[in-house]
Amino acid sequence: MNNIIENSTTGVTTTEPARLSRSRPGSPAAAPIRMVHLGVGNFLRSPDNANEAWKALAPLFDGRFRVPTLRNVDKRPRPDFVKAYGHNGYFKSLKEIVHFYNTRDALPKCAAGDPGEKVSCWPAPETPQNLNAHCCNLGLSDQQEDDIVSFLRTLTDGYVSPGP
Repeated sequence: MNNIIENSTTGVTTTEPARLSRSRPGSPAAAPIRMVHLGVGNFLRSPDNANEAWKALAPLFDGRFRVPTLRNVDKRPRPDFVKAYGHNGYFKSLKEIVHFYNTRDALPKCAAGDPGEKVSCWPAPETPQNLNAHCCNLGLSDQQEDDIVSFLRTLTDGYVSPGP
């Protein structure tokens, strides 16, 4: 799937992964890079989508993602394995993602890496065009967040598919 890659020094924006190498440290145009994944919109405009009528709808789906099931949401191959939640893996625990949905609109904005990030402030969204305006000021207490996490963990059932 194509991603938009932007070099912050040169202003070059590309969907070509080969262009990314010019932005690596030690290269002439070394600069921080920013990758934006446009989700379903990228698929709709890609050559993998054979339906031409759907390609025109791509901008309406930028930044939108298919949502996975919650079954086995906390299943891990081993106890020390760190899971990644969210379309970009930003959240590293169920507690973090539950806290996000509880407080995204209640806490102030901060830059990525700032003290308090994920606890007392949140960075701006990657793609604000499709930001849900009705989700993230639930007013739950810390204990209520923990209760939701405990419930989500019960959805891990340990089922293993039999071999062929």
